[in-house]
Amino acid sequence: MDMHYKIGYIDEDTNQVKLYRRRLRDFGFEVVGYEFHKGITLEELMEQVYNSDIDLLMIDFRLNESNIVPFNGDAVEREIYERKPLFPHIIFTNKADQAEPEVDDLKIIFDKEIVFPSDDESENPQTKRFIDTLTKSIEQYKRHISKRKDIISELLEKEQNDTLSTEEKNLLLSTQRELLSLDTLRISEVPESLTSIDSLEKIAKARQDAEAYIKSLLEKGSDERKG
Repeated sequence: MDMHYKIGYIDEDTNQVKLYRRRLRDFGFEVVGYEFHKGITLEELMEQVYNSDIDLLMIDFRLNESNIVPFNGDAVEREIYERKPLFPHIIFTNKADQAEPEVDDLKIIFDKEIVFPSDDESENPQTKRFIDTLTKSIEQYKRHISKRKDIISELLEKEQNDTLSTEEKNLLLSTQRELLSLDTLRISEVPESLTSIDSLEKIAKARQDAEAYIKSLLEKGSDERKG
């Protein structure tokens, strides 16, 4: 089957990574694991994740079972949420009862034994629902990013031949800020042209224009009240 999306799977047990690489391959997902060594820090692990070019992250909850790392999956989940808040990620574990008190969002917890029972997985409704959830989460995120990239690209293209209105300049600024907020470590989600010196100077000018526009509205409102 053709691979549609790439999933990163954080689990210190390489056998688990191999098992779900095989199981998810049947549904069109490529699964990659990460290197663990005794004493690896959360920062070192996350650097691997951020460099792996994945569409979704699966996180085992009991990462410290083997005494390799001093943290569990909830620490990884909070890190990814802080750095890339809308990026698709789930807690994937057979310790769901232990994960629930520690994970902030219960909707992202999936029990391995429920979604992948021992019977025919291709016909199991829980498996189908799980696969649909992964797919829709990835596609929703990609649409969210793509829509905002398109807005920025269209406005930058228009700016080459025409003057943007105040509303368009404000839209350019707000969309840029939103994209940057989706990844606080990198600006890979932002079109390269937006980070050029020329574009940044134009954005600064747009901000000044917007502030002047707001000031004029306030002054106009004050004059009307006096009249």
